[in-house]
Amino acid sequence: MKVLYGVEANYIVEEVPEFMDFIKKETEFFDFQRGIFLYKNKDQVELAKSLLVESDLFEGTSLLYYIINGEKGETFDDFGLESAKGYYLYSELLCAFFITGGSAEAIRMAEYQFQEHLVFTAKDVNVGQIYFSELHLQDLIKGIAKAYDIQVSFLDLDK
Repeated sequence: MKVLYGVEANYIVEEVPEFMDFIKKETEFFDFQRGIFLYKNKDQVELAKSLLVESDLFEGTSLLYYIINGEKGETFDDFGLESAKGYYLYSELLCAFFITGGSAEAIRMAEYQFQEHLVFTAKDVNVGQIYFSELHLQDLIKGIAKAYDIQVSFLDLDK
């Protein structure tokens, strides 16, 4: 899971091919999806932002997590973007957790219960599956874990 920075442009940016060519020439963006330029480097974010502000096309910035492999939940499109390069999740809207303990049967049942609340499930070589849910559902996730007597650990997405 890598951090990318999103710079959102007004929707009309895609209707002006000259400006798109200008941004491509002046900045080094990683990807572009739904009016959002995605960058690996904060310096490039500031450059893109200033170019968009100067052109009166700037809408905002976001921190996104880039994940190559995973499975989308039903509400994914409200919390992320998909491209040929992978998936991008808005960090400020989500909580992420993984299962750290419990019996195999209890984990299987809890995972079944979690499914209706998951925005995305990523596969990580170090911790197994990482589950993403809406931020305001964190207490619900803890309650499900407690009900099935399993342990979950939440990742700090602010870092």
